[in-house]
Amino acid sequence: MGKLRNTREWINVFLFDIKDRFFKVMNLLALFATLAGIMIVIRFFGFSPDEASTENLTNQLHRVLDFFLLQFVFRLIFDFNPRKFLQKNIWESLIMALILGESVVFFFFGKALMFQLSQSVGLTAQGYFLVVQAVFWIVVLRQTGRASINLSKLHIRPGTLLALSFLALILIGTVLLKMPEMTYENISWADALFTSTSASCVTGLIVQDTATFFTFRGQLIIMLLFQLGGLNMLTIATFIGSFYRKRGSLYASSMLKDVLDTDHVGSLTGILRKVILYSLSFEIAGAILLYFLWGNQCDFHGPVQQLFFSFFHSISAFNNAGFSLFTNGLFEDPVRFQYGVHLVIMVLIIAGGLGFIVLQDVFSKASGKRIINWRKLMVNSRVVITITFWLLLSGAALFFILEYNNTLKDHSFAGKIVTAFFQSATTRTAGFNTVDTSILTTPTLIFFMLFMFVGASPGSTGGGIKTTTFAVALKAAWANIRGREHVEVYKRNIRWASVNKTYAIIAVALTFLFFFTILLSYTNPQFSFRQILFEQVSAMGTVGLSMGITSGLSTAGKLILVVSMFVGRIGSLTMVVIFSRRIISGAYRYPNARLMIG
Repeated sequence: MGKLRNTREWINVFLFDIKDRFFKVMNLLALFATLAGIMIVIRFFGFSPDEASTENLTNQLHRVLDFFLLQFVFRLIFDFNPRKFLQKNIWESLIMALILGESVVFFFFGKALMFQLSQSVGLTAQGYFLVVQAVFWIVVLRQTGRASINLSKLHIRPGTLLALSFLALILIGTVLLKMPEMTYENISWADALFTSTSASCVTGLIVQDTATFFTFRGQLIIMLLFQLGGLNMLTIATFIGSFYRKRGSLYASSMLKDVLDTDHVGSLTGILRKVILYSLSFEIAGAILLYFLWGNQCDFHGPVQQLFFSFFHSISAFNNAGFSLFTNGLFEDPVRFQYGVHLVIMVLIIAGGLGFIVLQDVFSKASGKRIINWRKLMVNSRVVITITFWLLLSGAALFFILEYNNTLKDHSFAGKIVTAFFQSATTRTAGFNTVDTSILTTPTLIFFMLFMFVGASPGSTGGGIKTTTFAVALKAAWANIRGREHVEVYKRNIRWASVNKTYAIIAVALTFLFFFTILLSYTNPQFSFRQILFEQVSAMGTVGLSMGITSGLSTAGKLILVVSMFVGRIGSLTMVVIFSRRIISGAYRYPNARLMIG
C-alpha cells in the first residue's frame, strides 16, 4: 500500500513538473485545430459541396473533435483529483463521451453511429454535418472561454487588444464574403473588405446592394458581423470566459472599462451578462414588433423570409448598423410610409446608442417602480439622457423646418413629425434613411454632419466623439466664458483630466477627419467637396448615410473609407494611444509659460 502511495506521489510530482510546458504545446495545437475546423465549416458553407464531399468534410471535422477529446483526456490525467474534475466539468464530460462513442464506432465500422441514426430519420449528409458542426462550436466556445481568462498573459494593452479583435473580425468577414455561395456575382476583394469593415464597425455604407447582390448566406454573414461588431468581440469572449470563473480578473475588468468606456464596471460577470441580456431582449422584442408591422405591401416569400427581415432590421437598428434588406433602405416604397416600422426602429436606435452602462443604470433603478428617480441615476446616465434628448429634439425641429417643402412634402403632417424625429435619431450614428439623402438642402447637410460627428454615447453600439464628450466641451466652454475655474454638472465637479481628454478626443478626431478628407478628395476628384466631406464624416462617425457616391468611389477611395470606419469604431484617441510611447513617469512639472490665447 505504501509503495502504491509513493508511486502515485511520484507520478503527481512528475506531471506537475511538465504540466506547464506540456499544455503550452497543447494550447498551440488546439489553436491550429480550431482554425482547421473553422476552415472546414467555411468550405462547407462557402462552396456547397455535394453529398460525397460533405461526408468527407464531416469525417475531417470528426478528427478535429478527436483532438479536443485527446486534450480533455490529458487535462483529466494531469488533474490531481480526476473525480472532482469530472464533476466540475460535467457538461463538457458528457460532450466528450459522445465524441468518444462516435470515434470508437467509426474506428470499428467505418461509419459514425449518429450518422447512421440521422439517416434512419431522413436526415441528409448536409443535415448531419450541421449536427457535428454544432458540437464543434460548443467545444470551441468552451476553449474560447478558458482562453479569455488568460488574456493578461499576452501583455497587450486593452486598447490594442480591442483594435486587434476588430481587425480579426474584419479579415474573417472579408474571406467569408468572398466565398462563391455568398454572392450572386463575383465580388472583388476590395468590395468584400469594404462590406466586412462596414458591417463589423456597424457603419452601414455599402458598395454593393445588400438586398440583391448577396445571397441569403451572405446576408446572414453580414448580420452576424454587425451583431458581433456591435456587442464587440472582446465583450463576447470575456462573457464566455465569465462562466468558467466566478470573479473576473483585474485585467478583464480593465479591458471591460476600455470597451464600455466607463469607470463603473462593478461585477464583471453581472455587467457582461446584462449587456448580452439587454441586447437580445431589445432585438427579439424589436423583431416581433416588426414582423407584425411590415404591412401587406411588403411582398415577402412566406413567413420565414418575413421573420428573417424582421430580425435583420431589428439587430441592425439596435447595433446602429444601418444595413437594410431593401434596395433603397427604408425609403423603399413598401416601407416608406410605414410609420409604425419607423418608430420601432427609432426606439431600437436610441436604446442601442444610449450605452449599456446607462441601460443597466436605468433598468436597475426602475425595478419595481413606475417612475424612475432621476436623482438616483448616475451623473453619467443623466448627462447621456439629457444630451440625447436635446439632440433628438433639436435635430427633429431643424429637419422639420428645413425639409418641410423638400423631402417631407409627400408625407402627412403626422408623418412629417415621425420622419423628422426618425432622421434626427438615425443621423447621429445609425444610418437608416426614410428620405432621399441626395436631395437634402445644404443647411440640412451641415447639421447632419455635426450630428454624425457627435455620434452616440460611450459604451454603446454607435460611433462619433460621443454625447458626453460634446456635453463636457460645451460645459467647459461655458465655464470658461463665465470665468469659473471648475467645470460642473448636476452639482458634481468634472475632473480636469476628463476635460483634457475631451479636448484631445475632439482635436484628434478633427485631425483624422481633415487628413482623410484631403486623401478622399485627391483620389476621387469626380465628386464635389460637399459629397466627399459628407461621406467622410459618415464613415468616421460609423453612421452610414451617403449622398449616393459610395459605390462610385475608386479602389483607393474605398480603402480610405475602410480605414476611416475602423478608426471611427475603435476611437481616434485610442488609435493614437496604441501607436504612442507610454510615459514611464509623470511625477514632475516644468515651470509655467505664458501664452497669448485668443
